[in-house]
Amino acid sequence: MGGMDLRKHIKRSLQLLLIVVQICMTGVKAEQKQEFGPYEVHYIALPTTILEPTVAQQMGLVRSKSSGFLNISVIKNLEDGSKKSVAAFIKGSIRNRVQQKRSLEFIRKYEGRAVYQLANFWYSQGEIMTFTLEIQADPNNPPFSIKFNQALYPD
Repeated sequence: MGGMDLRKHIKRSLQLLLIVVQICMTGVKAEQKQEFGPYEVHYIALPTTILEPTVAQQMGLVRSKSSGFLNISVIKNLEDGSKKSVAAFIKGSIRNRVQQKRSLEFIRKYEGRAVYQLANFWYSQGEIMTFTLEIQADPNNPPFSIKFNQALYPD
């Protein structure tokens, strides 16, 4: 890794660390996880206002008081006990309390060996939203389904 690449990698790693610290400091609901055989699906929905503007821009997210994002990572537990991040195919939607449905468009971000899949969405403060996800971790097996409710409050 060249000097410039190393600096870029360190900068991105520090930005991701900053996101984690911001999440912890704001007391946001912790990440959620579901297991499907050898796969772990980690997911969390957050207001984009927890992100610094430059971090949101680098991640391809719109940052505003009415914009949130969903972060999903899929991990495969290997037979030797190690774990591997998986670039899964994800389809999803979000419904508000009056059952208005919107599709989620996911973008894939790589950080070293980690794969994060992000989707931006609009919301009204305190509104309970229902997220419905289909996650295809292995093209030779059926997708996993996850459904959860969450309300968001901007900073």
